Amino acid sequence: MARSKIVHLNEAQERAAHAPAGPLLIVAGAGTGKTSTLTSRILYLIEKGIAPRKICAITFTNKASAEMAERVFDYQKGSAKAIDRSNVPYIGTFHSFGARILRKECRSFGREPNFAIFDDHDSFDLIKKAVKGVTVREKLDDDEPSLRSTKKDEAPTFFAQKISEIKNDAFMKDAQRARISPEKENQIRIVFDAYEAALQRNNAFDFDDLIQKPVLLFKKNPAVLKKYQAAFDAILVDEWQDINPMQYEFVKLLAGSHRNLSVVGDDEQTIYTWRYADIKTFLNFDKDWKDATVHFLEENYRSTGTIVNAAQAVVQNNRFRTPKKLRTSNPEGDPITLFEAWGENEEAAWIARKISDLQRTDVQNTVGILYRTNAQSRAIEQALIRENITYRIFGGLKFYERREVKDAVAALRYAANQKDEPSRERLEKNFSRRKFTEFKSGLTAAADPTPAGILNIFLESFGYFDYLEQNFINAAEREENISELAAFAAEFQTLADLLEKVSLVQSTDKPSGGTAGTHDKNEEQDSSVVHLSTIHLAKGLEFDSVFIAGASEGVLPHVRSMDNDDQLEEERRLMYVAMTRARKKLFISFFGMPSRFLSEIPQKYLRIDSQTENQDRDADFSSDDDYTNF
Repeated sequence: MARSKIVHLNEAQERAAHAPAGPLLIVAGAGTGKTSTLTSRILYLIEKGIAPRKICAITFTNKASAEMAERVFDYQKGSAKAIDRSNVPYIGTFHSFGARILRKECRSFGREPNFAIFDDHDSFDLIKKAVKGVTVREKLDDDEPSLRSTKKDEAPTFFAQKISEIKNDAFMKDAQRARISPEKENQIRIVFDAYEAALQRNNAFDFDDLIQKPVLLFKKNPAVLKKYQAAFDAILVDEWQDINPMQYEFVKLLAGSHRNLSVVGDDEQTIYTWRYADIKTFLNFDKDWKDATVHFLEENYRSTGTIVNAAQAVVQNNRFRTPKKLRTSNPEGDPITLFEAWGENEEAAWIARKISDLQRTDVQNTVGILYRTNAQSRAIEQALIRENITYRIFGGLKFYERREVKDAVAALRYAANQKDEPSRERLEKNFSRRKFTEFKSGLTAAADPTPAGILNIFLESFGYFDYLEQNFINAAEREENISELAAFAAEFQTLADLLEKVSLVQSTDKPSGGTAGTHDKNEEQDSSVVHLSTIHLAKGLEFDSVFIAGASEGVLPHVRSMDNDDQLEEERRLMYVAMTRARKKLFISFFGMPSRFLSEIPQKYLRIDSQTENQDRDADFSSDDDYTNF
């Protein structure tokens, strides 16, 4: 096959795509064309004689698998031979591949082929019932006081986390850090068994099962493993940095016979350790696979020289990384704009004004606003609405459409107007009439009738944070949203003023913001829509202009990560991912103490936007450790 018939590759990409059979790691920096290289690797293997149906390419997202399949299909369509639908590569996600195996092997786990796949919500309902059953049993059994626990580790969210850890081979990996007593571990196992039995009764698997159960089957039944090993002569995996221990075991078992494993990824983008991804899996690839070939893709095609060099300067401060040097032939571009605000509202207003200016001067300019936590969107959304800027939240709900925020706003509305039937009905339906009566009594006796005071009455009367812990896997994120609402409420002296502001935002939001949580594949190129996203969800996206909001100590890096070296390195990787989403322009803003990552950006790449002086000036830092000069 002539090189031009595959894909136009640079020399490094071609060397990687055309590497000999066997273990292959492609270290692909941000924007270096990893999808093209991996697709070319598939086509090269076909040209070398491997039947397409004997190739398995595994991705983490449906979007990535669809893009890869389309490229391979286009190539086959252009070849001399007609496409044989029975002889095409398998290209899909880890979970879709696991589900495909379980459809054939499900009876080994007491399921029928028409089994259901329970989402997180369905699974959590079963876990709550399992926890309740164990709790009732303990109360009836006075001989087992050792199973008594503190309130925090009695919550269904605690058990849901531990069950997921077990199924992802991440449970008790560090016993000292886990600090789980033998009694508590026994209780976790009891709940786990009850949950597994409930799944079987429902003829269902959860998402973790889609990987764990095939692995268990492969280990238990060598004949089944041999069958699936024989089905493929080559395994390829995208986004290798995101792989967790159970997924790694899955891949090792499948590739164990031929060892023709090709993986591509970027250790600098390992930002999902909370999903059990382990950067050591990436860094130790050539140790686990002794005869591995390693290739580097270091030419960035996405961003300006300034953005590439600045991002590289930040991430190279991490200890655990594969040494690499990103470079680009793109123009140097504009300096990175840095803005210090007095608070989140001023920061949001600055972002909105800058975007308004960009949209006036360049109608084709695509814009993304990235932030560390979902709670940060509140101020940004309100500022965009004031500027009449259309926006979408990628992969999530708008602030005032989130359940916990709607609960709290309903309480505030009822406190201001006890004839508000929808608010009363929401509180009674979501909780109980008894709790609602306690809330009413608290309002009557309120010593602090300010919005902040009323919000506290709501939280205490309904035991709201305990309610979140008991009922939602992402309780911490929901608590952050409540804290953000509380901070906003503290700016108002009267409920009327606060609720008017909230109502006007929601009313104005309908034509301007569109449908929350929606995302069309063409939206990334729609310059009329500003995209809001957490940095975690933005990996894989890119925009002409990117705003990184809240680059402050305690936010990015997050306060929960600041005392742990490994977590701090992941926060730095988050900053790197955010910076490398930008093609042409990068804006970073903060309030309070600036993020330590800002001092790691060389001065020559920065320009401070001073609102008070209404002009730009060059950044001047006396030292990397001195934050006071921002």
